[in-house]
This record gives sequence, structure tokens and C-alpha cells, in this order.
Amino acid sequence: MEQEKNFTKENLIAVIRTDCLRQAQTAQTKLGEVVECLGDENHLGALGSFAGLDEDIACLKVFLTRIARLTVGQTPIDLSN
Repeated sequence: MEQEKNFTKENLIAVIRTDCLRQAQTAQTKLGEVVECLGDENHLGALGSFAGLDEDIACLKVFLTRIARLTVGQTPIDLSN
């Protein structure tokens, strides 16, 4: 039973990590658009490209913190449900 819980926890961490990668790539694309606009001296376009980036990064940090806690064992997780 313990081995089954560990396997499930590892799968959860892997799924969260995959989603974090997707979130980071989305943020990278948005930041690239900001940089491109600034390079073109288009500060209004940069501001528009920045829309939502702060929320994306905050969300990414939450999930990265969660998997960090799961991997070091600071957060108990009930996988019996």
C-alpha cells in the first residue's frame, strides 16, 4: 500500500511539473513579446504584451512551491481518496 501511495505522489509531482513547464513557456513567450516591443520602441505594445504576465508568474510560483514541498516532504498529502 505504501508503494502505491508513493507511485501516486510521484505521478502527481510529474503532472504538476509538466504543467509548470507549460506555464513557464507561456510566460516566456509573453516576455519575449514585451522585449520585442521595447526593442521597437513601442512601450504601449510592451505594456499590452505584459497583460496577465504577472498573474502567470504568480501562479507558476505557487505550483513550483507546492511541488517543492511535496518533494522534501514538508506537506503531508492524503492520497487515500
